[in-house]
Amino acid sequence: VRAFLQARGKVNKGIRDTITDQPHMFLAYNNGITVTGEEVEIDELPDGGIGIRRVKDFQIVNGGQTVASLWHTHTKKKSPVDSVAVQMKLTVLSDPEKIEEVTPLISKYSNTQNKVNTADFQANDPVHISLEKMANSVWAPDPTGGGQQTKWFYERARGSYDETRNRERTPARMKTWAAIHPRKQKFDKLMLGKVEKTWRLEPHMVSRGAQKNFADYTIDLKEEGVNSVNEGDFKDIVARLIIWKAAEKIVQAQGIPGYRANIVTYTLAWLIKLTGNRINLPAIWEKQDIGDGLREAIDYFSHKVRNHITNTDFNV
Repeated sequence: VRAFLQARGKVNKGIRDTITDQPHMFLAYNNGITVTGEEVEIDELPDGGIGIRRVKDFQIVNGGQTVASLWHTHTKKKSPVDSVAVQMKLTVLSDPEKIEEVTPLISKYSNTQNKVNTADFQANDPVHISLEKMANSVWAPDPTGGGQQTKWFYERARGSYDETRNRERTPARMKTWAAIHPRKQKFDKLMLGKVEKTWRLEPHMVSRGAQKNFADYTIDLKEEGVNSVNEGDFKDIVARLIIWKAAEKIVQAQGIPGYRANIVTYTLAWLIKLTGNRINLPAIWEKQDIGDGLREAIDYFSHKVRNHITNTDFNV
């Protein structure tokens, strides 16, 4: 389904670099190849193990880039491959009538597994573990003045909100858990990155996309040596999230399609800059909502931002 993609992409560059610089780690770093065959002949090895002597109709259905990278790096770059080990999953399709039907499906499903995103790899960083602990321990006030306190759920690992709720087993217990952790009060690392980079007055970075923005936010945290958050930090983060979510609703209600995320981040960054970052975050935390004055300001400035960023003959 694909020819060799050369070494221009990140994946193939990584394969090439591992072959050249760390060939002994190839098995650990590479997903290996998926192979089909019509018939397999095996032999007993001198040490008592079993080895494959021959595979009839050997076809690589997933891992072509791996094999091509090995060949190109060995023949063109003259890198030795003696210490490179490649793992292989071999499926024997002994029924000739099934080969044409099953082989494309094996290739298809091997190439459509759930993608692991950049942000997923940061889930175990200390700052995110600390933020999750705060989310689990800090109760948010009831905005109606009653006693129905709730919690903001920080989805440190993607999918953990539903997984945690489902651990309650019975429908009644799941309903009780969801009342304490409303889905609208769930936020993840990508949302966190967008909000925090906006407050750092970097809407241009937010506009590059969630994954790139989060990667840059991660670098910021490491350079600043941030490894944990306290209760005050957590409440400020949630207050900023409340502002962001309110801004999204305001822009959405304007009924003009397109560029919502860009408009929101530039509008808020502009307001933060104009006010000298004097927005009353503790008051927003206590109310769990923004006031009418801020709501009107977001509505007013978001129209200005939309007109400005769409005033171009090029892609926004």
